[in-house]
Order: sequence, then structure tokens, then C-alpha cells
Amino acid sequence: MIKIKNILLPTDFSKTSLAAAEYAVNLAIQYGAKIHLLHVLEKTPPILTIRTLDLSREKILESIESDANAQLHKTIEKIKKHGNVEIIPVLRKGLDYEEIINYSKEKKIDVIVIATHGRTGLLHTLLGSVAEKVIRYSKIPVLVITPHHK
Repeated sequence: MIKIKNILLPTDFSKTSLAAAEYAVNLAIQYGAKIHLLHVLEKTPPILTIRTLDLSREKILESIESDANAQLHKTIEKIKKHGNVEIIPVLRKGLDYEEIINYSKEKKIDVIVIATHGRTGLLHTLLGSVAEKVIRYSKIPVLVITPHHK
């Protein structure tokens, strides 16, 4: 019998990534599992206007992290509308797919539920796909959700 105790739900805070939330909540309710809501910040985000701002690099990075934490908590409220489950907010820094894989190993995640933007052609080639990389490197099941809205 399959036992699911920990579900990883990566998010970039987009409407697309939230499409996977309903599936994650349904799984969590069915198995009595926890959802780990993970957002990954780039280690060194592109800061285009750093010279025109009267802020230090550290203050800008703190602000970005603070905004991401606030977004995580807003996202939790949106997700809880699908059902009352335990959600653990997680903020990491690094390469998105690597952090998703690393976190899943560290926390003994049973399944990753991730949405895909569904890009194809040149856009897919240029941007790549986080979901595709997660599928390629994950040692656990990955449920990929393609949202119906466009």
C-alpha cells in the first residue's frame, strides 16, 4: 500500500503553479499528509536598478526575501480554500529544480506535485522547464499538472 505523509508543492506564486494546489490538497486530505510549500529564490537575483537605488545590496536582498515570505503566507491562505490541511512554508535559495530535488531528499518527501506552464518550441528551449528537470532528477513520484486556463 502506498503511504504518503509528505507532499512537496513547489511554487513560483503564479496562477499556473497554484493549479497544482488543489491536487496536493486532495492527496493530503486522502492520506492525512502534510504539504511542504516551497519557493526558491535565485542566489543572486538580477538587480537591474541597483546603482539608481539608495539601498545596499543586502537591503535589497532582505527586501526580496521578505516579499517572498509574505507571498508564501498569502499563497497558504489561497491553498487552504481547497481544504484544511497542514502546510509548511519553505523558502530556499539556489537553482529551482536542484533545491526542489534536494529538499525532497532532506525531508523524505513522498510525492512532488508540480504545475507546468506548458511552453513549447523556442520558448521552452530558451527557458527550459523546471517540471521537466524535476521529473528527470527525482527519485520519487512526480505528479505534473497542466492547468486548463490560458
